[in-house]
Amino acid sequence: MPTVLTAMANNIAIMVDSVLVGQLVGSTSMAAINLLSPVTQLYFSLTILFGLGASTIISYAKGINDKETADKTFTAVIVSLLLFSAVLMTVQFIFINDIASILTSIPELKQQLILYYVPFIIGTPFSMFLPSIVHCIRSDGRPTFASNLIIISNAINLTMDIVLMGPFKMGIIGSSIATVIGNVIAFVIMLSHFKNPNNTLHFDFSAVKNLKEFFISFGSMFTTGLSGALGTLLIVVKMFFLNSMIQNSAGAEGMVAMSVISSSQIFISAFVTGASQTMIPIVSVLLGEKDFKGIKFAFRKAVYILLIASTAIVLIIEIFPEFVAYLFGNMTQTEMLVIVPALRISSLSFHGLSLSFLIMYYYMATKKKGFSVTISVLNGIALIIPCAYFMDLIWGINGIWISMVVAQYGTLLVLAVMVLVTIKKSKGKYRNFYLLNENSKNEIMSVSVNTKLSENKFEEYITENLIVDKETKSNIVLAVKHIFSEIRSAGSNKNKTVDMDLRIRYEDNNYIILILSNGNELDSDNLISENITYKSFECTNVLGMNQIKAII
Repeated sequence: MPTVLTAMANNIAIMVDSVLVGQLVGSTSMAAINLLSPVTQLYFSLTILFGLGASTIISYAKGINDKETADKTFTAVIVSLLLFSAVLMTVQFIFINDIASILTSIPELKQQLILYYVPFIIGTPFSMFLPSIVHCIRSDGRPTFASNLIIISNAINLTMDIVLMGPFKMGIIGSSIATVIGNVIAFVIMLSHFKNPNNTLHFDFSAVKNLKEFFISFGSMFTTGLSGALGTLLIVVKMFFLNSMIQNSAGAEGMVAMSVISSSQIFISAFVTGASQTMIPIVSVLLGEKDFKGIKFAFRKAVYILLIASTAIVLIIEIFPEFVAYLFGNMTQTEMLVIVPALRISSLSFHGLSLSFLIMYYYMATKKKGFSVTISVLNGIALIIPCAYFMDLIWGINGIWISMVVAQYGTLLVLAVMVLVTIKKSKGKYRNFYLLNENSKNEIMSVSVNTKLSENKFEEYITENLIVDKETKSNIVLAVKHIFSEIRSAGSNKNKTVDMDLRIRYEDNNYIILILSNGNELDSDNLISENITYKSFECTNVLGMNQIKAII
């Protein structure tokens, strides 16, 4: 819920930002900001590449209790962000006029674009670091703190928008400066996480001194985040081509319509971003633990949220397109003739947009990189650009809006064929859409309980349902009962019952006990029963929960 709310706050803030620019400065300035979307998408793709890529690896490492990999990945992401921020600032300042000329040939729009662009470049380090490290903080068990950082950044941004574009009359440049101020303040607050006693991410200097280790960490992070970043990066290419086609087909009115469409997509993007960014660290941890039931549950929950949200948003746009359009400024009658059909047609793509991006992130988290990259390419350029080109020739500007719908559902259709072929070729390895090799899980027990249950009832259940030899059963029951007792004793800060998830697997002649609990932090010394000799015993914090892994 904090992640969904964060995405909603972030995306609604972007939408309100567009509304304020449209109302306080004018629709031309709003269109100029939309022209910079290829550049902003490039930034966003890099934060996905580094932030989401790193947090996925960190979550998986936590799932298998690999602290060294988690710290080296965290170090790699910090160093990478520093280097890329420096490169981006240098290149853009040198070629700012050339970039603006590529983005638009309309002099009035170019002038407004450059005014907005200069502060944007100056704020590059903060635009890169804040969203990237927020992903890592979320994986470090502080989703609410991570959410608050984005909310604070956006709240300050919107407040400064009103001040700088209102009383100070700074125009479009004021909107850009407001964004930078919000990111800077949130970045400073973010640093407090690394002094928090619950922080488990640390800078590993050995990863920097050893170039080979650094590039291994960088490569792992790069390949993991590539599909998500590629999907966003290809949007840069898509936006460039679409903006060019729209300007040629419908001029400035078409660009105003496109900016309204992009802003309206922010509604659905809030849920897509929130659901997928919530799902990824959870799925990554569960994949490390081989908890396939949990993975399916997390994915289904995300799909459920997205279908409800996209249906509601599509209905609002289809019924009240004029109202949605006027949110973004006082449009002329000529502009409205283009905007209304554009909104109604493009909104029909929202269900496909939601599902294709969620599935892309799911396959990214479950290490099916080929599938996630394919979705990125199909969704980004492979379908929409040729569709837009030919449909523009047939139906004019409305053909471009129709191509958005065709591209989204075409992606899902191609994906469905790929999955069916993969299942058929796997010879029983994969049985359904999830593409999880559940045959290798070797799970002999999975149960969730809470501390309302008495210790005797809990012991009775384990004894009756655990099918192993007598001596092993005795050791497991003794170990699990002792841990359950300690979890009950530690309790919860909020005086609520504590939930505990118990799973037992048999692998390589070992019985592996995996326990997650959401109560207060546990002392590992108190968890170990003196009557049992463990081959290994670890207690760590994962996604804000206690994770216990014991091998007997």
